Amino acid sequence: MINKEISEIFHSSTSLQRENLSFADKTVESVTAWTTTLSIMQLGDTAESVLKAIHEISELNCSETLRFDLIQVLHPITESLLSSLEKNILNQGLSQSDRIEHIIDLITRIRTYFTNIYINIVQRSDQALSQNKLSFFKFKQKRNLKTARILATFYALEQLGLLLVQQQMLYSGPLSKQWLTTHYLYELSVKNQEFNINVNQLQGTHFTIQNIQQAYAQVLLLDIFNTHQIRPSETQALYQCTFDWVKLVQILPRETALARYVVDGSKDIPPIYNRKQHPNFRTSLYVSTQNLLEHINLTIHKDAEYMSKNEKIYLSAALKFHVQNVLGTNSERQQERYEYTAQLEICFSLQSAHFYLSKAKNFYETLNIHNNFAFQSESNKHSAIATGSNSASNTTQIKNLDRESKQIYQAQVLDISINGYRVRWANETPRNLKTGEFILLNENLQNKWRGAIIRWIKQSTNKTFEVGLEVLAQDIYPCAVKVPADRSAFNYHPCLMVKVPNLNESNISIIVPNLPFFKEHQAIYLRLGTEEIKVYLTKTVLITQSFAQYEFELINDEESIVVDQFIEQQSTNLNNQDVWEALK
Repeated sequence: MINKEISEIFHSSTSLQRENLSFADKTVESVTAWTTTLSIMQLGDTAESVLKAIHEISELNCSETLRFDLIQVLHPITESLLSSLEKNILNQGLSQSDRIEHIIDLITRIRTYFTNIYINIVQRSDQALSQNKLSFFKFKQKRNLKTARILATFYALEQLGLLLVQQQMLYSGPLSKQWLTTHYLYELSVKNQEFNINVNQLQGTHFTIQNIQQAYAQVLLLDIFNTHQIRPSETQALYQCTFDWVKLVQILPRETALARYVVDGSKDIPPIYNRKQHPNFRTSLYVSTQNLLEHINLTIHKDAEYMSKNEKIYLSAALKFHVQNVLGTNSERQQERYEYTAQLEICFSLQSAHFYLSKAKNFYETLNIHNNFAFQSESNKHSAIATGSNSASNTTQIKNLDRESKQIYQAQVLDISINGYRVRWANETPRNLKTGEFILLNENLQNKWRGAIIRWIKQSTNKTFEVGLEVLAQDIYPCAVKVPADRSAFNYHPCLMVKVPNLNESNISIIVPNLPFFKEHQAIYLRLGTEEIKVYLTKTVLITQSFAQYEFELINDEESIVVDQFIEQQSTNLNNQDVWEALK
């Protein structure tokens, strides 16, 4: 839990109670010399030293222009430290040891105090300029204060964006007055007509984000995209993409037909969806993201031609799908929640789901073939793709599931909606407790497993988490899929067939691992029991970092009877299945 000192850091300016620095003289030259003695290899000691230096500079009784110059000296080493420390928590998931807790606390302290220095410089510089408008106020000093106010606003917004990214990676919420301060910084720059001044020309830098308005737009985008439905690595990827996207966002003082989000600068809340607001809501800014949505749509149809270098590296198919959904659909909650109490049984991952739905058979056993085919491990694939290894293209014997993968967990239901559950997760956190993960859930041991997805995760009290689960289908059946790898060998992968009843006819789709060769307009082979049919993937229903769901069409319409017979047989088998049979 964040202590009170950090949680209220944006409530007031730091008291200037220090006449000198303990680690160096209060000059740029002396502080610069001190930083050269620090070693990034001694990460813990250096981090503590830098945190102490930030504290002292924030409390130093000096001019704001000197404070700005001193903190700028610390800026490179501070960012390098934070980047190194964040790598320790990026892939930890929700499992946090005492060591990780300590690192998180250290990162939070450094980031918040570092951010607050720039905010205080803005506030005091603006106050000094407002109180000294007479002719005897030196022109050069006034110009320097204006420059400090512009640059400190820019850096403060940059740091508020990075603080937001850190909070999103940890599934935690913003600090008190964090959003109020963010809006204040931008609105002050508009009032002083400084929001579109190019900071690169002021400072001789080469930043991609060039002015205060773009820095503010980046913070807004980071919140807009954070629906608690993406993983820490995807949060980082989206952050990198926002450097290209800020120029496609319009922030306007008046409403237009394309104003999708609105801001009330007097309230400590992020941008919200533009609809009829509460009478107490006073819209001060309108945000249009239509140009960004159109750009994302173009990247889907003509990848290379419309994608920047950053987008080619970071914008995965799952993230494109996420951004399209956020910017292209009504972002308001559609279903009401109702109080409800129950225990859910949950197992994780597509491979585990295939195991349980196949009556505790390992994947290769379900194929019913004895030819010399190769079976591709889903986990090996993901690992190889993530590391850039060429071994992703090689075929390896798929391994049996380990004990952790087979484990069934329990979670307490807090409330329900038409399509899902909100649960409290207070037990151990398995490695697959991640947003976008496919799961099986069961509310009553006499019922069938249902297919679902972890939609969102939020940090709650006492190291617990609230988790949103969306039920995708009541009827799911295990099968297999393969894509021709070459003329002689095929790779098989676990696959689930999903049947969703509709008014006149059922919609049938398949869920496959999220691998590069599964995509729209791809022909693949479905293995249904001992039969194989060729199908054509037509439309993406859902795509996450873990799995993808596609609608499909048969290449040969006459083979529809094979699908119908398979579903009928599987439905009969699953209706007679004991949920705990696999654990006997």
